Amino acid sequence: MAFSYLFQFLDKSALGFTAIMGLREDLQLTGKEYSWSSGIYYVGYLVASYPAAMLMVRWKVGKVISMSVLVWGIVLMLTATSFNSGSLLATRFFLGITEAPIAPGLTIVVSMWYKRSEQPLRHAAWFLGNTCAGIFGGLLAYAIGHVKSIATWKAVFLIFGAGTVAWSVGIYFLLPDTPMEARFIDAEDRKKAVLRVQENMTGIKSDKVKWGQIKEALLDVKSWLLVALHLTSNIPNGAVTTFAGIVVHGFGFSTFDTLLLGCVTYLLQLVLVGFSTCGSSYFPNTRTYFMAFNYAIGVSGAAMVRYMAPENRWGRFAGSVLAGGYSGNFPLNMSLMSGNFGGFTKKTTLNALCFIAYCAGNIIGPQLFFEREAPNYQSGFLALTICLALGFAMCWVIRFYLMWENRRRDRMVSAEAVAAFDEARHGVMVNLTDMTDKEIPQFR
Repeated sequence: MAFSYLFQFLDKSALGFTAIMGLREDLQLTGKEYSWSSGIYYVGYLVASYPAAMLMVRWKVGKVISMSVLVWGIVLMLTATSFNSGSLLATRFFLGITEAPIAPGLTIVVSMWYKRSEQPLRHAAWFLGNTCAGIFGGLLAYAIGHVKSIATWKAVFLIFGAGTVAWSVGIYFLLPDTPMEARFIDAEDRKKAVLRVQENMTGIKSDKVKWGQIKEALLDVKSWLLVALHLTSNIPNGAVTTFAGIVVHGFGFSTFDTLLLGCVTYLLQLVLVGFSTCGSSYFPNTRTYFMAFNYAIGVSGAAMVRYMAPENRWGRFAGSVLAGGYSGNFPLNMSLMSGNFGGFTKKTTLNALCFIAYCAGNIIGPQLFFEREAPNYQSGFLALTICLALGFAMCWVIRFYLMWENRRRDRMVSAEAVAAFDEARHGVMVNLTDMTDKEIPQFR
């Protein structure tokens, strides 16, 4: 899973590397066209997010992911043939469509295999593919930058895409669709894999689309709180992933220095992901505390870039690194999604809603950085500061709502109701009933 997400992040962020390697000049891109070359990727992602989620309900999760990896690798290689803004926009749009299944798919895989207490670390494990892609992607782009036979930006797309295509073969054979179909463990261990996650009460896999669960997901307050949280994270994310290289280059660093300095942001992300997921796993019910902490780091960093004097390039660079502190929250966001909702169709609907917010935020973010304000982008960093502050507040709103909801259920659900519920299932594990969190009286 980590390698799959590594290739996904590496491939979608290739645009950021190539922006300072001659892409904008060769294709004669205006500032607005460059912003949209990032944003249109998420339009494609948005268009495909719910169909991809429903496809994983009706078909095999592992096979959907592997075919997605294969096709997006091919599309990325075709990006090297771009000759103007229109052709670049077209390939970026289709790249977004083909990458849409990966994150919701991996979220579903984690919910099938791991207990809720284990999920933050497992989400972190595959999300670290993102971090490694940021670190090694910058180093690889630095090495590719010395290629002389073809334009370096074309070489980036070709090499990154070829690696992705090769990996799609591996994931086809290595990633099982469910614990019951895992070939690397015997039949007895497959049963244990299902039994060990029964306490989640979130279900394993169902191939039926249940419209009642879709309605419940749309009417659940928790769904929309998580959607809002995703939006506050991903407006900054869209801006940072698209403009980080350009912003740091604008501080006065050379192209090659900028590629190397970009690795520092991902080193911070590595530290924050490890700190937050390990801490929230060791101390129960603390995810929102760690998330608020990461948002606070992001707010301080964005404010440093916005308000420090332009000649203080190292101070502003430090701020640009800290502004990425919000990214330490992504595994915790995923674990909130996988651990607080039951019912397979409801979970896939919630995944789709959150990834729609993910796309919308990443579309909006680059549009807040105006070419006329380069290289300081005052409006962009003010918007980032506001969004991250709202994310900080949302962490507390979600925490207090979940506490209130659990106390309400404690008051309303008696031990007799739980016993009657268990008796009605005739010994069938909750995890195999495909029931939602609202239908299971003991769900907390």
